[in-house]
Amino acid sequence: MQDFMVTSHRRAELYYWFTALFAAPLAEDEIQEFDGHDMHAFLTSLATLDPMKEAAEAFRIQAGRVLQRPQPHASLSRQYQQLFAGTPSLLDSSRLAQADDEALILMSVLLKQHGTRLPDDDPLNLCNQLEMMATLALASCETGQESARLALLDSQRELANQLLLDWLPVFVEACHQRDGGGFYSAAADLLQAMFSMDLHYLNNVAE
Repeated sequence: MQDFMVTSHRRAELYYWFTALFAAPLAEDEIQEFDGHDMHAFLTSLATLDPMKEAAEAFRIQAGRVLQRPQPHASLSRQYQQLFAGTPSLLDSSRLAQADDEALILMSVLLKQHGTRLPDDDPLNLCNQLEMMATLALASCETGQESARLALLDSQRELANQLLLDWLPVFVEACHQRDGGGFYSAAADLLQAMFSMDLHYLNNVAE
């Protein structure tokens, strides 16, 4: 049980981190943190996992290139606006893949139960889906009831297998096609590498 709690906290941390990365343009101080000890340690820890090594190192390189731009904050903000703030936005999963109706209903119910820290509660918003995975992971290790823990794990499996699994490869491909700067496509690759590991964990290990 202790291993499950540690793993769940780590999974929640990762999903929350990716949510913050894609949900809004990064602030200037957040960009400067790319060169800090904590970020280097974080990416190094991800790179120790073989399925994530290549993507983690590629993201580290892209983050370093952002800091070398003449105006890192303004440049990355423009990049973000082009990808995620316009119409269509790559964060609208309805434009990427057909969502399963049952999974969307579940997502809507979970949003009402747990809420979201994002500006809207759209179940089709990719960042809401990522944040919900984090919220459910955290809740599953904090509940004292075994039945509730198992139900929360089942919800994560359903969201992962019926929502994230379908749109994520399309999202990654779209980022590569539209991201001229390279930062967000590298972030999308890292997300996909993490999710592939997490999907295996949910489907084959978590209990």
